[in-house]
Amino acid sequence: MKSMLTDGEAVYQKEMRETEFRGEKFLYEHHNVRDLDTNIEYTTTEIDEGNVQRVYDQYRERHDIPSPKELTEMREKYGLSAIKMAQVLGLGVNQYTKYEQGEMPSESIGKMLRSVQTPAVFMGYLEGAKHQFSEEEYAKICAKVQKSFLKIIKSKPDLSWFWEFFSPRFVGRVAL
Repeated sequence: MKSMLTDGEAVYQKEMRETEFRGEKFLYEHHNVRDLDTNIEYTTTEIDEGNVQRVYDQYRERHDIPSPKELTEMREKYGLSAIKMAQVLGLGVNQYTKYEQGEMPSESIGKMLRSVQTPAVFMGYLEGAKHQFSEEEYAKICAKVQKSFLKIIKSKPDLSWFWEFFSPRFVGRVAL
């Protein structure tokens, strides 16, 4: 490949590195480019974003924080705009959008976001924000949440869905 520093050649490299994020250590695959003429290593914005994403992915997995894709899917499943979702959850007007775009929520916000993926938990938040919607809007959202809940029940006719709400994994997610 052509070097961005000189007219010479460069090689794309991958190596394991350790970094600290929010007080925790992470071992991740770091990508960069090494200019063969100068032996200088450099990155591009795209490479830097990939390096950060690999650390974020590990942090999300370690703390069970939903991915941006999961957040978008959940919001769409409930039929809400990002602004309305933020209002239901008691977040700043643009905060939910930022999480959908990849900003990393705190661990506590991440747990709350995971918990509201469960329709019954989301209904608790929705009920608390009921005053922010017209009766028609509220009924429409409730119908979407109910549809989501019925989908879970229908997909698990053996009642295993019921036990999911009482499993340690679920109970640990519920925001009290």
